[in-house]
Amino acid sequence: MCQPKPFLGQSTKTIGQSCYGKAVALFTILILFTANLLATPPRDDKKLKPEELMARHLEAMGSPEARNAVKWRTVGGAINLTLRLGGAGNVAGEAMMVSTERRFRYGMKFRSVDYPGEDMAFDGSQVHAGFLPKGGRSQLSAFLTQQPTILKEGLLGGVLSTDWALLHLDQQQPRLDYRGLKKSSGRELHEMTYRPRKGDASLKITLYFDPATFYHVRTQYNFQIAASIGTKESPEQNPESYLTLTEEFDEFRKVDGLMLPHKYRLQMSVQSPRASAIYDYTLTVSGIVHNQPFDEGIFKLK
Repeated sequence: MCQPKPFLGQSTKTIGQSCYGKAVALFTILILFTANLLATPPRDDKKLKPEELMARHLEAMGSPEARNAVKWRTVGGAINLTLRLGGAGNVAGEAMMVSTERRFRYGMKFRSVDYPGEDMAFDGSQVHAGFLPKGGRSQLSAFLTQQPTILKEGLLGGVLSTDWALLHLDQQQPRLDYRGLKKSSGRELHEMTYRPRKGDASLKITLYFDPATFYHVRTQYNFQIAASIGTKESPEQNPESYLTLTEEFDEFRKVDGLMLPHKYRLQMSVQSPRASAIYDYTLTVSGIVHNQPFDEGIFKLK
């Protein structure tokens, strides 16, 4: 209780008003503090099991009926390529992604003579990747050819593809390991490693999910190429190099009952003592169409 003695020339009335003001201020602080506690959701530090995380992710995508209703999906939009290391520049173009069940194709066309685009596909059994005009492969094409697991498992493209790996876990039966909430690109996300039953064990695959929505927002593939010593037939020595492929998904919107991203960024990073480069492919989705079938031959590159 506020019972201060008069100080110098203060009257008892003035002191009473001062006590009342302090009490109101203290009461207001308590209300604001309590409201802030109630407004901040308690952090769930419980470690999820992989199957729990997957169940929440699929639920976030849409109902089983909405997921099962889609037999074909076509995704199209404008794409922009930005070269950050090993040079600089921007190239604009168009891209289209077509998928049905366990088959997938992603093509990019750029307005460039030297680099007209990329083409990658999985026809249900084999992985295909396109060549450059002079017969060589781009860094992205070479990586996907060397690591076909990315396309075979249905990982590339995430939920934009009907071949999305997490829709076919009963067939793929990968080893999933939930790592908890981790910082990734400045965000705290659920982290889970994905290890295919078959394929190169040196390829590290990590999936990330938003803790509020359980949308799949990021996949990272890491691969290290060991240094090689020259031989009589091939005297050139190759230093150790690191390859990283990163997918990021954003701007989720509902399409036919399914939450699908409308911004898709694919980044290819090559780090080597001889040369380093970072390629950013950013697709801004302008349209998603379901159940408009294409000729089956579209999944085999000519």
